[in-house]
Formats: sequence, structure tokens, C-alpha cells
Amino acid sequence: MKKFIHVAAVLAATSIFAEVSVFDAGNINKENPYGLTESEKVLLNNKKKVDRLDQNIGSMQSDVALAQENIEGVKSLLDGINQRILAIESRVTQLENSLNLQKTTTSKDISNLKSQIKANKTKHDEDVKNITKALGELTALIDSKHQETSTAQPKAQAKSGDKKAVNKEVKEQTSQNKETKSNLKLDDMPASEILIMADKAYKAKEYKKASECFTHLISKNYKPAYSNFMLGEIEYFNKSYKTAVPYYEKSVAISQKGNYMPKLLYHTAISFDKIGDTKSANKFYKALKQAYPDSAEAKAAPNRK
Repeated sequence: MKKFIHVAAVLAATSIFAEVSVFDAGNINKENPYGLTESEKVLLNNKKKVDRLDQNIGSMQSDVALAQENIEGVKSLLDGINQRILAIESRVTQLENSLNLQKTTTSKDISNLKSQIKANKTKHDEDVKNITKALGELTALIDSKHQETSTAQPKAQAKSGDKKAVNKEVKEQTSQNKETKSNLKLDDMPASEILIMADKAYKAKEYKKASECFTHLISKNYKPAYSNFMLGEIEYFNKSYKTAVPYYEKSVAISQKGNYMPKLLYHTAISFDKIGDTKSANKFYKALKQAYPDSAEAKAAPNRK
């Protein structure tokens, strides 16, 4: 019986160690090496360190590759920024050149404007001188016309126009306007609105309505010079030249600064021509050409002595 147990034990041991080959003893390349000497153990340990080092190097290489990719991305970004900077610098240079050119041009323009202003001032001073002289003569002419009207004989009055008859016509016109005054209710309106209505009526050739409005404005002493001029214009276009002249004269007596002065002088001269007072007409033509030589009216006026 003992002999049988011993044989079984030997067989079991043989079976256990049958898988382990004595030729693999000391092989450090095995997954679980065995039978190592001290030197082989050191080699195994070093091998493990080398393996770990290889793994670390592989990881580092991966990190380096990633870092290189990032560097390339940053480089590409920097290249784009550099291009934009160059574009901005180029634009700044263009703007500087444009600004310098503009400064030069502006300097020339300013110089030209100064020259023009100087020339215009010289012409303006000359025009003012001529206008002052002409208006002075015009004032004297108007005064003389009043004196002629009051002292002339009946025959002379018939030739130059009877002043009293003219004043009578003006009063009759004013009276007619007052008769229709209530229809427009001008007393309830601001003068500025009445002036607008008067101008519109005149442009629409509603002369009766316009005349009523301008007469009302004169009674309120609102724009009297302009209103008298416009009443003269209404009479002028109605071919009532004898009635137009006193309105023109009164307008000039009040103010000589209106932009309508060239037309006033021109129409006054024509009115005198129409009523047979050529001498007075010639004086107004002369005053017009002296005071407003560049106006359309002066250019249209005849050259009289």
C-alpha cells in the first residue's frame, strides 16, 4: 500500500512539472521568467525599466506630435494676423498719402477762395459805391417829382401825370379794397399769414384779393416797403401805370434794401414811359444801370441819356 502511494506521488509531481521546461529557465523574455540568477534578475529589472521608458517615449512622441500640430495651428494664425497687419499698414499709408494730398489741395482751395473773396470784396465795395450814388440820385429824383407835381402848371401836369388824380385813384383802389375786407376777415389773422396769402393770390393773378391783403398790411405797418411795391406791381400788370408810380415811389421812400429793387426801378421807368414822362423814365433807367448793373432788368433796360 505504501509503495502504491509513493508511486502516485511521483506521478503527480511529474504531471505538475511536465509543463515547465528546464530549457526556459533563466529566459527573461518570458512573461513570467523563472530560475533566474542574480545577474538575470538585474537584466530583467533593467528590461522592465527599458520597456517603461519605451512606453514613456511613445507617449512623449505622441505629445510632441500633438504639440507640433498646435504649433502649426498657431503659426497659421500668426501668419493670418501678420497679413492683416500688413493690410492695415498698407491702408494707413494710403490714408496718409490721401491726407497729404488733401492738405495740399485744401491749401490751394483756401488760397483760391481768399483770392476770390478779395476780388468779390473789391467788386462789392465798388457796387456799394455805385448803389449809394444811384440811390442818392433816386431819392433826389423822387423829391423833385413831388415838387414838380405840386408846382407844375396844368399843361405840365397833363404831360407828367396829375399827382392829385393819381392819389385819387390810389384812394379809390384802397376804398374798394376796404369794401371787400370783411369777406377775408383779415383782422383775425396774423400779419405773417396775411403776407403769405397775399403772395399766393398775386402769383395766382387774383389781384383784387392780393391788393386787399397788401393794403391791410400797410395799415398795420407790416412790411410797408414790400407791400407798396407789390401794390405797384398789381397796378403795373393791370396797365394802370399812373397809379403804379406812387406806390413804387412810396416803397423806395420807405426802404431801398429790398431784393426787388431792380424790378421796382425798371417798372417805374417803364411806367413813366407809358404815361409820357420820358425824362423821368430815363433817370430811373440810369439809376437802375448804375445801382444794379448785373441784374436782368439793367441788361434789359434801354440805354438812355
